Amino acid sequence: MEQRGGRQLDVLTAVEVILWIVLAVFALRGARWAYAIFILLGLLWIPARTGFRLHAPPCDGLPSLDLALFALTKYKHIVLFGLFFLFTWRQFRGARHAMLWSALITMAMGVLIELEEGATGTGGCHLRDLFPDAAGALLGSGVAGLWGRSGIFGLHTKRRGED
Repeated sequence: MEQRGGRQLDVLTAVEVILWIVLAVFALRGARWAYAIFILLGLLWIPARTGFRLHAPPCDGLPSLDLALFALTKYKHIVLFGLFFLFTWRQFRGARHAMLWSALITMAMGVLIELEEGATGTGGCHLRDLFPDAAGALLGSGVAGLWGRSGIFGLHTKRRGED
């Protein structure tokens, strides 16, 4: 995005953040439309930043243990993928194997984002970045487990068909 003026850019950024937060709240409440929009925007966000100019991504191979451990310091990845896990888990609430499906979808999103970053040149296609994504999914599953038992945030998990 071109910088058009500090104040105008600040207002646009604030509006974007507010919209993401509103979508996140609705997705956490189980709104499928918000979850679908969240996924679409999440997948289109990176290519849109480059005007959808894509090329074949060169991906790195399996990382060393040191690089894998270093990747676990990417706290933004951990938090964002933890939230994505929770959004996904809320969509599957009460379904059989909801945690497993949520983990698989979260990791699939991580793979797609790594491929997008490599294809657009906005980042690298690094397999090591899947480690913090998995840590986020693990964190999200822990929160989901507590959520399902205690109904934190006033959002009790209901099985499909319950009112």
